[in-house]
Amino acid sequence: MEPGITALVLICATTLRVSDCTTDNATDMMMGMDANTPIECLMNSQALVAQSALAPLLENGQYLKVVCVQKAKLASIMQRLHQNPPSSGHPWAPPT
Repeated sequence: MEPGITALVLICATTLRVSDCTTDNATDMMMGMDANTPIECLMNSQALVAQSALAPLLENGQYLKVVCVQKAKLASIMQRLHQNPPSSGHPWAPPT
């Protein structure tokens, strides 16, 4: 069975409440690992963030949030991001 969930690591401004940080208003995002369940997705993503060097690259006033999305929705999220790329220029931003 192919994993049906993918993690997205969102970079959000601290002016947004965590509950309001979404793929629509994140300043940047990075695709994480695939998973079979939401719990597996969150656990793998926490490990990915903990082992990465993302935190030191954050600018003042930004935080990370992990969301797990269905792979079927990932294409439309990435298409929307490609049409309106983030302006921060971080190395994890998708190419334009």
